[in-house]
Amino acid sequence: MSSTSIPQRVRVLVLGGGIHGVGVLHDLASRGWKDVHLVEKDVLGHGTSSRSTKLIHGGLRYLRRVRDFGLVSEALHERRLLINLAPDIVRPIELIYPIMRKGGMPGFMVKMGLKLYDTLAGRYRLERHRRLSPAEVKEKAPNLSMEPFSKFYSFWDGQTDDLALVQRVAASAVKLGASFTEHCRAENIDQDEDGWRVTVRTNDGVIHVISARYVVNAVGPWANELMERSAIVPTHRAINDKGSHLLMGDMGLKCGLFFESPDDGRIFFLLPWLGYTLLGTTESIYQGNLDRLQVDQEETRYLLERVNRYLTTPLREDHVIDRFAGLRWLAMERGQGISSTTRSHVIGERAGSKRGLMLTIYGGKLTTYRTLSREIGDRIIQHFGEQRESRTHEAEFWVGPGDVRNAPGPLGRWKIET
Repeated sequence: MSSTSIPQRVRVLVLGGGIHGVGVLHDLASRGWKDVHLVEKDVLGHGTSSRSTKLIHGGLRYLRRVRDFGLVSEALHERRLLINLAPDIVRPIELIYPIMRKGGMPGFMVKMGLKLYDTLAGRYRLERHRRLSPAEVKEKAPNLSMEPFSKFYSFWDGQTDDLALVQRVAASAVKLGASFTEHCRAENIDQDEDGWRVTVRTNDGVIHVISARYVVNAVGPWANELMERSAIVPTHRAINDKGSHLLMGDMGLKCGLFFESPDDGRIFFLLPWLGYTLLGTTESIYQGNLDRLQVDQEETRYLLERVNRYLTTPLREDHVIDRFAGLRWLAMERGQGISSTTRSHVIGERAGSKRGLMLTIYGGKLTTYRTLSREIGDRIIQHFGEQRESRTHEAEFWVGPGDVRNAPGPLGRWKIET
């Protein structure tokens, strides 16, 4: 995918080329708005949007809180829709939830959660959950030890190539008349009579000023930093939820494994993915340098030690081909921990003048990127005084696989850490 020239004036300027940035671009373009542009400091999908757990899921673990039931229901709807819209890069995947003999979530609670998961999915359900025999599990996960577990449940979610999804959404927006520029960093945001003036700098040091009535701040963990640098008070405090992942060779998995660490209650996954095996977990606060995010040795040891408790042949550090980490930028509600954040997204709003708005995205899930983008599109359209509907749920507003060029392979998207 190629960059375009930098415009001097647009109706909407989107900052950040992750899944939410390109999602907003696509949403507005699907409503017929063509003077919308996006700038990305690296390449599209370079950050967390290509460093996720690769799951398009409802969020089974979110069922622990009643207030998140609506979020889960919405995600289960979106899961089915994305499988229908892009079946070559979003596919169903079977997951096994083993119930431990000692510690962990009791089997009856897991069973209740899976029933509720099926119920919330309704007509968008992929497959009904069921109990598996040890023989069935061994066929699907040959390296899984049977000894630590008393029973096994199977349920279904979706899996994606997250970078390919970002590229597909961006290409769909471009086909509808939108544009984007890569290797272009937002440096400063100023108010003007018509909304906002955004100063951007390209990698070769050239500075441009873009005038926009509406600005969508979708740069994730850098969002508040950008506003503070521009003397704009952020609408919310936020915290970084780090996800750490290890990529290894094919282990022969025919399904994914959904584990719980009894020591700290964290959930982690072991998944087949594009001919490799992916081991990952989240729920870790990150307060380090945003531009030097990586999986450290302690996190590598944590993941390997936890998963090896449940495998017949242990994984070693020299099995790791690649490691990558991503951040979810979550709005704080109270306290200082991950538990004090909302799992739903939050949109912060600042008025630039009587004519313009700046909308800042906090949180958001890969699975529900489209509904978040639609919400932002609705706000902008209504503020502008129009009633055009989003059409990103319609297949004709998407490009096909052949319309996305030069997508890298699974090992071509990250710098390998050694």
